[in-house]
Formats: sequence, C-alpha cells, structure tokens
Amino acid sequence: MIVSSIVFSSLFLMTHAPGWSDPIITEDMWSYISQQHESIQATGTDTLHQVWHSFNQENRVGYKAYLPDGTIVFPETMVSNQVWSASPTSCLVNEDSVVLFWREGAPAWYTVRGSSGAELVPTSLLIPDSYVNRPQVHASADSLGRIHASFEISCGVCYAVFEPGVGEVFRDTVPGSLDDISNICVDGNRVHIFYTAGFDLPAYIQYDLEGNIVIPPVELVQGLDFLALESSVTVDSDNNFCCFLRYSREGVPYQVLSFIKVDSETGDVLVLKEIETPNLGAGYINILPGPDGDTLYLMWLAYWQSDHYVYFAIIDKDGNFIEEPYAAYDYSDEKIQNLFCLNAISNEAGDVYAVWTAYFPDVNPNAYYVVMGWLDHNWVGNEETTAVTVVAEPFSLVASSNPFTESVTVTVAGLEMPPELVVYDITGRAVRRLTGVGDGSFFWDGCDSNGNELPAGSYSIRGTAGGSTAAVQVVKL
Repeated sequence: MIVSSIVFSSLFLMTHAPGWSDPIITEDMWSYISQQHESIQATGTDTLHQVWHSFNQENRVGYKAYLPDGTIVFPETMVSNQVWSASPTSCLVNEDSVVLFWREGAPAWYTVRGSSGAELVPTSLLIPDSYVNRPQVHASADSLGRIHASFEISCGVCYAVFEPGVGEVFRDTVPGSLDDISNICVDGNRVHIFYTAGFDLPAYIQYDLEGNIVIPPVELVQGLDFLALESSVTVDSDNNFCCFLRYSREGVPYQVLSFIKVDSETGDVLVLKEIETPNLGAGYINILPGPDGDTLYLMWLAYWQSDHYVYFAIIDKDGNFIEEPYAAYDYSDEKIQNLFCLNAISNEAGDVYAVWTAYFPDVNPNAYYVVMGWLDHNWVGNEETTAVTVVAEPFSLVASSNPFTESVTVTVAGLEMPPELVVYDITGRAVRRLTGVGDGSFFWDGCDSNGNELPAGSYSIRGTAGGSTAAVQVVKL
C-alpha cells in the first residue's frame, strides 16, 4: 500500500486549471522509454483512438479506444508486426474511422479502425521507402476517403495519395524540399503542405486533389538560426492555412513559438506572430481548430529549469490572444518531472483531448506512462462573451490509490449515491459488483466475484444513480 500511496501522489501532486480533467493513465503497462511517441484521434464526440510506441514494454505499436472517463471501447492490442516498430501517427478518414501509421524499421505500415475499434483494413504495407532523419508519416484525408501523406525520402519530402485497402495512387517529390520536416492538411479541394526548402527555411506549397500544384513554393520566414523538427497545421474559418512552429532567429539566444497564416487563394503570408519565451523552454507544439474556426487553440509542453507544464492558449484568426498562455497542467510540485510527446486534438464542440508521456518513478525508477487529459469546451470563453453556467454532475467517483497493488477504496462525492459500483476489465466484462461500506465508500480487494485475484491491468469502476453514470479508471499493479 505504501507504493500505491506514493504513486497516487505522483499523479495528483500535479494540479490542473479549471475546466481541465484529472489526467488518467491510458496504457496497462508502463514503458522504459521516456519519449514514448503517441497519437490520438476522436470519432463521434468523444470516442478516443490512441496509438503509441513501446506497447507492452517492447518496440511494438499498440492501439486502444476509450472514452474520456477511461471506459474501454476497444481493449489494448498490438497493431504492428512482431518486428521493431515505432513513430506512430494517425488521422481521421471520416467521422467514423481512423487510420494509424507507424514505421517498421524503414518501411511504413498502416491499418484502419472503425469507431468501435474494429479492424476495417488489416495491417498493411504503406510505403517501402526508407527515411534519413525523420520517420513520421503525416497524413490527412479528403472527402473521398483517400489519404494524403507527406513523409521524408532520400531526396527530400514526398507527397503521396493512398486509397485504404488499395494502395498508392499518386506521388510527387515536393519541389525544392531539401530537408526532413513536413506536415499536411487537406481542406476541401486544397492540399496544404508545410515543409523545409533548405536549411532552416520553412516553406508552403498547395496542390489540388488531382496532384496539380496550385500555389508554387512560398518561403514563410527567413533569417532563422534554428528550426525545430516539429510543426502543427490546420485551417481557419476562411479556409486559410495556419501553422504553428518553433524556431530561433539569427542572433537571438532563445527560441520563439510562431503562428503563421497563409492566404489559401494567393499564397501570401497574411500573419506572422511570434510568442517570445526567453525564460521558458517549449516543445511538442499543437495548433487546433476551435468550435467555430474563428478561434484557434495552441498547446505545448513548457519547461522552466526543472519544472514542467502543459501549456494552453486561445488565439483569434490573426494570432491575437483571446486567452493568454497558462498552465493547463502544472507538474512543478512533483520532485522529479519528465514530460514528453504531447499530442492534442479538438472536436467540433470545441473540447480538447491531449495525451503525453509522464514519469512515474515510484512505480519503477524507469517507468513512464501515457496519460490523457481533456478540456470541457463549456469552460472556454473570454471577457467579451457571456459566461457559461456549468451544471455540476450529480456525483463523481474518486479512487484512494491509483495505481494500486492490493486494494482500493472508491468514494462517491456529490448529491446522488449509487446503490452499487461495478468493476469492468479492459474487454468491458463486468468482473465484480461492490456494495457500500459506509460514508459513501466502496472497497475493492482486487478480486473477481468468485474471490479469484484478478491480473494487473486497467479496470473501470462505474456507478449509476439519478439517471447519471460516473466512472473512474484504476490501474492494478
């Protein structure tokens, strides 16, 4: 129990801003790898599809689908072959399916999963090409269900189009691409590609869906001393291309975050706004569309000496702050802080879902878990809008220790009291029903209904009362 109590403090010494959820652990087995790359997508309003590297402590790629409260939709499974696999990414194909990508050595592979997690296209070879420095495949789907991808090849950046289950139907080497950085976004009949046209020279090019160049290469910003490998792209409500970058200018001793907007009709750079962070390191940047396209969300990992944070901000289409940057998740109270590999998405309502890798030294000196936190869009607003009244949920569930080793007590907080709680395993099977022990508490000894000790892993504990359901996900070590 001592270990469980320490782990609980390791997770919840972190504080979060209003509107943001408590983070939940999203994988059953911790990893030795700190930079455990992961990617997340959402089908419907809140079914989350996660793909990640270092599945089951091996160099394999895993997948699972779950709800924001941790309820399992599709249990963890390995999607890669039994070979060295890494660098997962993903994109939505439509509202009901998601495509997952990863590298197996040099070749890239993929699979398509439905909203329930069911396999629609089995694990298949995507591209045989090797890469030089940057293995990630960035992709975006068009209205026909075709996948448009950008990735590094030996002679620059390749743009290719694939039909899931069929294969590649088109490819082109992006003119003037000389480096390994790229990203892609499909909007209507436009294909926007961000890439580097030489050393530390970010550029933009636009194709149509047939592979014709509509806007030739445009240099976005010059005079850079350093350009980070990461980038994030989207479009605003005017269908203009927006990208979020990290770089340093010549003669400037610190890096800046930069928002750049390009006119999708002409290729002109409309906005270039830099966020100076002279005393705050930054990485793993994300730009996301707001619910109306007139606002954009920015999210990144921030570092100040040994303190680590997950930062968030809201800007308008011109890069002006609607909500100044703040710490959505503050890990500064933890003794040892290591955060890596933030990846975030937003849904049409404006909710934000983010996953990142966090350090859990009290589980094991080398333990890292992927965790997920999310923002309820009802909290998003500014001084010029009418405040949204958020109605409190009838009740919630809180675990005394998470992860736990032998037993855990779940406490009900709120106006309603469920008559029982039900424990579900990762397959969604009910394995134990719990009755209250007084004061709104329910005790679980880690066993099933027959008294057999259950294996280590993730379990969802749920209760229903007053027409509402609450859940808490716990991890048994």
